[in-house]
Amino acid sequence: MAHLSISSKNPITQQQLIRLKRAVQPGPVLITTHDNPDPDALAAGKAINKLINGLWGIPTRLFYNGLVGRTENWAMLNLVTPEWMHVRTRDESLKFSSVVYVDCQPASRNMFQIDETLPMIVIDHHHLVVDQNRRAVYTDIRLNVGSTVTMIYQYLAAAHVEIDPILATAMFYGIRSDTAGLSKGATVDDGIIYVKLLEKLDHQLLLKIESAGLAREYYQAFTQGIKDARIHGNAIIANLGNMHRPDLAAELADLLLRYEGAHVALCSGVYKQELHFSIRTGLLDQDAGLLVQKIIFPPGKAGGHGVMAGGQIPLNSAKPKEIKDFVLKLEQRFLESLGETAVAIPLLQDRET
Repeated sequence: MAHLSISSKNPITQQQLIRLKRAVQPGPVLITTHDNPDPDALAAGKAINKLINGLWGIPTRLFYNGLVGRTENWAMLNLVTPEWMHVRTRDESLKFSSVVYVDCQPASRNMFQIDETLPMIVIDHHHLVVDQNRRAVYTDIRLNVGSTVTMIYQYLAAAHVEIDPILATAMFYGIRSDTAGLSKGATVDDGIIYVKLLEKLDHQLLLKIESAGLAREYYQAFTQGIKDARIHGNAIIANLGNMHRPDLAAELADLLLRYEGAHVALCSGVYKQELHFSIRTGLLDQDAGLLVQKIIFPPGKAGGHGVMAGGQIPLNSAKPKEIKDFVLKLEQRFLESLGETAVAIPLLQDRET
């Protein structure tokens, strides 16, 4: 492939790099992200680790909570971002000098518990949740960027860090996943960096990630969800019941949004005593991140941006009737937030009946 000469002005200055380095020193640094991390989060963590540990030599640890559920995401974790370690609770014996939040914000609470006295560094492209981020010693939150990977690429470029094929593959897939191949929420910077990574990545490795196999339970779950799907005007809703993977709600929401006439989709399901749900929007004036904050209720937690959002609500050994009430409450709040009053029509109902 011929070398591509395309560029845009890098917003990251040498002064910002100095500030970031001072904020994370002396180490070890905890790098973390939101629960059930997606490819953008996984790649962003690997990339910032390349700067902090790879270039500056500061010790780091990468921790995440929840599950990496999608088959492709699990393949990505194992093949290109194995630095990430799964943890559920804070280990008091581990001492860090600072914590770096990538693709998330501490105020959203959708991550494992962290010592809140630690100096915080926040690099994210989601909506500002609350003013708690003011406590951060370094903050870079930009809503006009399609992925966190794009932001951290700019840090690596400013520091003249060489991106190897494995890191390039992770970063490319992170942008590809978060922007649906540059079709949703992508900016010029996302596009330029996407193309630059294309000439650096390992194409065979990318193929292994994108062609990861799907289990039989995947198709069984989708059958259940599609049977339950209901249309409310421009909104479509479905419940998967019990799921063998928490990310199935997100995958079905992606599919349901493609129904002709659907502008917004909500899909939910239960996994290990938690109600997981995902929202997808197809309209530029309907931000999923803002919508999910309107419908979430205690003790749930949620987050998102642009056209994608989701959350979890603990069920605490709730009985089937109570779980049904939780689902109904979530769906009602969803429709009320949209101002949608249309009577439900089953997706699979014959139009002529």
